[in-house]
Amino acid sequence: MTTTQAPTARFHVRQKITPFQNTYRVFGDASGQPGALIAFAKQKRMAFKESFTLYGDEEATRPVLTIRADRRIDVRSTMTVADPSGQVVGVLRKKGAASLLRSTWEIEQAGLPQVVVQERSVAIALLRRLWGLVPYLGDLPVPWVFHFDGVSAGGQPVLTHTRLWGIRDRYVLELQDQRYDARLAIALAICLDAMQKR
Repeated sequence: MTTTQAPTARFHVRQKITPFQNTYRVFGDASGQPGALIAFAKQKRMAFKESFTLYGDEEATRPVLTIRADRRIDVRSTMTVADPSGQVVGVLRKKGAASLLRSTWEIEQAGLPQVVVQERSVAIALLRRLWGLVPYLGDLPVPWVFHFDGVSAGGQPVLTHTRLWGIRDRYVLELQDQRYDARLAIALAICLDAMQKR
């Protein structure tokens, strides 16, 4: 998984829910459509401590990235992203207080400004929370699309994460500032879905 040299790197993220685990597939972009598979991950449902391994193949024989929480999941959890050798790529951190209104994350990569990633629409954020409070209804897919924008400390756009319309969870991730590692952006895209209700 390497960052391309194009001005914007685009990826397609697909989630599939099963009774015991969620699966995520990340594809490169092919003229606006999903292209080659570049990452595959499984997440155990109801896990007390989140841990993902991303693989370069669906047979899960080629690990390319790990995402690990520093503690049992809470609203302030920090996720460390590392390559298979254990070298840290960066850190993802969910901001607890800010996320009460709109889900808000921080991205930290050594040598680069911190990135704040926040849900774009306050109205949609509130609707999502109300939807989740309704018994039984909260277990159904959210019927509204929601998006995230990532901006560096200097106000420079870094990434966008867009949920596509439909029943299944489908997202388009665009990395606009390619000083940042694409693997870290992909890890964030998976966490945004996996931890969306937390």
